[in-house]
Amino acid sequence: MTHRPLVALAAVLVFSLPISAAQAQGTPTPDAPRQAAIGELDCRTLLRLGGEERDFTILYLHGFVSGRTNQQLLPVKDLAEATDRLIDRCIDKPADKALGVLEQVRAVRQ
Repeated sequence: MTHRPLVALAAVLVFSLPISAAQAQGTPTPDAPRQAAIGELDCRTLLRLGGEERDFTILYLHGFVSGRTNQQLLPVKDLAEATDRLIDRCIDKPADKALGVLEQVRAVRQ
């Protein structure tokens, strides 16, 4: 019993992986998630996000603003109030950029 067929099969598999990986990176499909600049997210899009996706996006925005302002403490009550103001302002002005709105509503309390 020789191992020649197994070695040949393994070689084919190993050498075909880089080709398929390169093809997968070539052209994005319509279903592929699009990368967007954080400053381009508008309020309308934020409000259309559902459940956890909206929560995680708002959490990310808070983290981005906290990092930008070098804020190392998390005043939970203030952040919750800022989130409420963000949602209210986004309802009133859905074309505004969510990051800019959050920076404005957080500046009220900082």
